Amino acid sequence: MLHRIDIQYPTSEMEKSRRRMEAAYNFQWFDRAPVFLGIEARYLLHERGITFAEYFSDVKTQFIHQLESLKWRIENIPDDWFTRPVVTISPDFQNVTNASGCGAEIYWQENETPQAIPCISTIDDLVKHTMPEWRSTLWGKKLGWFFEMKRLAEDVRVTLNGEQIPIQISVGINADSPFMTAVDLIDSNFYTWILDAPAECKAFLEKVADRYIEVETEFRKISGRSQNDGLCYSDDSAQVISQDQYRDMCVPVGERLYDMFGNDRHDGRMMHMCGRNVHLHESLLNDLHITQLTGYGSGNAPEEMGVLAGKVLLHGNVDPMTLYQGTPNDVERETDKILEILAGSGGIILGDGYNIVPGSPLSNLEAVRATSARFGIPAGKHRGRH
Repeated sequence: MLHRIDIQYPTSEMEKSRRRMEAAYNFQWFDRAPVFLGIEARYLLHERGITFAEYFSDVKTQFIHQLESLKWRIENIPDDWFTRPVVTISPDFQNVTNASGCGAEIYWQENETPQAIPCISTIDDLVKHTMPEWRSTLWGKKLGWFFEMKRLAEDVRVTLNGEQIPIQISVGINADSPFMTAVDLIDSNFYTWILDAPAECKAFLEKVADRYIEVETEFRKISGRSQNDGLCYSDDSAQVISQDQYRDMCVPVGERLYDMFGNDRHDGRMMHMCGRNVHLHESLLNDLHITQLTGYGSGNAPEEMGVLAGKVLLHGNVDPMTLYQGTPNDVERETDKILEILAGSGGIILGDGYNIVPGSPLSNLEAVRATSARFGIPAGKHRGRH
């Protein structure tokens, strides 16, 4: 046997977390608002003393580190993320995979996340840019690692409190939008070019979307995932443009991808924006018809979320710097404010902008859950059936 991992976690707590999340999905309540913290590889590897260089070194090493990191997360992070007895692994090259798939070279670092190297320096380059054969990029490497991880999983035993649980292996393109990939390939020049050469920029975004659809369709076919099984989408780099520019540049490709892969469930048209995005909320709601704003950042004050509150799931938005540098009392005050303003609308999941800083103390993370438990169900609301 290649590896054996035993996770120790009360199944009663897992069931409560499941019921909290399902209640939130339906804009109802179980016993409190669920908590889902943005615990990513950078946090887990730091806590476990593992470098990114080791994590990316080969498929077997990453497979084992992902399993060990999931065990650490389940047993140590005080939130409601673990809701059913299964662990899911996916080949991970962080947020550069889509940029690689569209032609960027990648700069790998010892103990930091990899970075895309811009490769388009003029508008003429933009027009003439040719996408590489995708199997020669990190998308292709992801697919190869997917098959190898499926083989590795056959020789690994994961148990929950002594009982074996399944290991699922998934594969997909990253959530990063065509706009994010354009910024990765072009750098900040792209923000000027959408003013100077809008037609060329829109044509390039459509070209990127074409490639996304081609590869994601293949990934879903190979992995047996339904084509309209939902889409998590991220438009982080587009938050600095105006709503009119967003509608012109980003909505058309976003609509194509959501319509191709999304659905009307709570997770069917998810949007991640960790920075300030209040000025885009009308477009997210009425143009892209998102079902969830997931990991929205603390730059969006709770009192500014009225366009979306009660209409889509809101997952956020405790400041990660408060979680990192503040005290439990500071965290409690921020969490209380979110609940006092937004809980009455329902559909609330407490979290951050998917950006928990490595080294953030567990006592601060626990303060989010403790505050949610103390707050309970908002006045006038009742427990739903779950």
